Amino acid sequence: MDKAQKDLLIEYAYKQWGDDALIVLTSNLLTGPKGLRRLLGELYPEYFCKAYMPDQFEREFGDYAIEWMHDCKTILEAGQPTKEIRIGPRGHAKSTIWTVGMSTWATCYKKRKYILFISANEDTSSNFLAKDKNALESAAIVEDFGNLKGKVWNNLELETSTGITLECAGWTAGIRGKNKSRRPDWVLFDDLEDKKVMESPSLRAKLDKAFTDEMLKLGDYDTIYIYVGTLLAIDSLLAKTIRKATWKYKIYKKVVSFPDENGEKMWEEWRKIYRNMYNENRMDDAYNFYLEHKEDMLRGVKMLWPGKYPDDLMVYKGAYYNTMLEREESEDSFWQEDQNSPRNSDDMKFKNIRYWDKWPDKIKSLKLAIDPSEGKNDSSAYVCGGEMNGGYFIKEGKLAKHDPYQLMGEVVRFIKEYPDIDEIILESNLFKDLLKSELIKKLCENNCYRTVTHRHASENKHIRIMKMEPDINGQKVFFNEINTNFNEQVKGYHQKADHDDAPDSLQLLVSSLKRPNYYIK
Repeated sequence: MDKAQKDLLIEYAYKQWGDDALIVLTSNLLTGPKGLRRLLGELYPEYFCKAYMPDQFEREFGDYAIEWMHDCKTILEAGQPTKEIRIGPRGHAKSTIWTVGMSTWATCYKKRKYILFISANEDTSSNFLAKDKNALESAAIVEDFGNLKGKVWNNLELETSTGITLECAGWTAGIRGKNKSRRPDWVLFDDLEDKKVMESPSLRAKLDKAFTDEMLKLGDYDTIYIYVGTLLAIDSLLAKTIRKATWKYKIYKKVVSFPDENGEKMWEEWRKIYRNMYNENRMDDAYNFYLEHKEDMLRGVKMLWPGKYPDDLMVYKGAYYNTMLEREESEDSFWQEDQNSPRNSDDMKFKNIRYWDKWPDKIKSLKLAIDPSEGKNDSSAYVCGGEMNGGYFIKEGKLAKHDPYQLMGEVVRFIKEYPDIDEIILESNLFKDLLKSELIKKLCENNCYRTVTHRHASENKHIRIMKMEPDINGQKVFFNEINTNFNEQVKGYHQKADHDDAPDSLQLLVSSLKRPNYYIK
């Protein structure tokens, strides 16, 4: 045991015994079958992983990882049949934690008798089993748990000298008959849906059937089923499974919380610098802008695993900054792979939105349409734009969680920034009718009065929004590329979308530009 491992053991000894740790450390063996390393490893799975598999767990754990391991420990030690799902972002060590770390932990401490893990294909699952095999053969585990190598010891199955079976399988190769002389008491599903499956409707249908008819029939009355993965589509097997009452689940997002309103505005300025293809130093200039305004740009940000991006190894420092760089590659991938909020391309109504390269000089007046929030979980949506030659140009689209007073302040800001705005449009209901009168007072107080109109919305919202389909998909609506969040909510819109504030406000604007007399002043 080297110094780093001794320091780690001492850290967890103090965590367990507090001020008595020194007495415990000096009066007990550190290693061996009765050593403190083995004892602490059972109590703290995260310590077990660091102590016995340091090559697999080099970086610091995020809080979510420790939560996963202790969830697993609790589930396995309770011994009660259950079905559990943990959905995490790509690149956050789901497989390493569950299929390597926790299955090895469960094997060493005899928490289960027969562990079966199933992935999309046999190659993937056998790679995980090989890591388990290497760990069980390691000097540290042999020293503390003895030689665990049993009669069966290959790439697809391990049978330990203590009578524990670990087996792996790829569901595409078929998984019937995996119960041998007994049925598995822990079945772990790990990323059943790979790219090949997701791109094939026939394979997806085959997986759905195999999951229900075969995989969930592998166990017995006491079997624990745990399914880990990433949501790759809103109609994926994993997405369907979390909607079943028989399963418990937790979903984790790479970005737990985003910057506050001022921070988001500064990130839009950052995008202007980063996307300026005429500037050969744009990447460094954007990073310098971030460093100058870092405190404001990160206010409100919380990352699931900051340690994913070690500062000493990164050209540009900061977990959120590197996430924003990756987000520039693909918004769809960011929401799907990182945030577990996929959009099904078949359901998305406005897939190919168009951006303007240069703001037209001939637009003389602008309108500002607002869909005010009516609850804490909704955002107020603002969109400012004008019309030219049958095209509708968006100057700024914004989403923000504003109360009525903040909303009125934001309207004043819009008018002062874009003085060509000649009309403000609100949807009409009791709340918004009251807001209209207060808004007029606020505008007068700030010497920026504009006409305020409102619409009586009698149509179904989805039908109303879909009236924009010919204009957006016909590329008659020109968006501002900088307004990422607003644009993505429009792009991701479908009838069952969780949020529709942006497309609703946009429809309000476009309708006004088309039929100004439709609105009641």
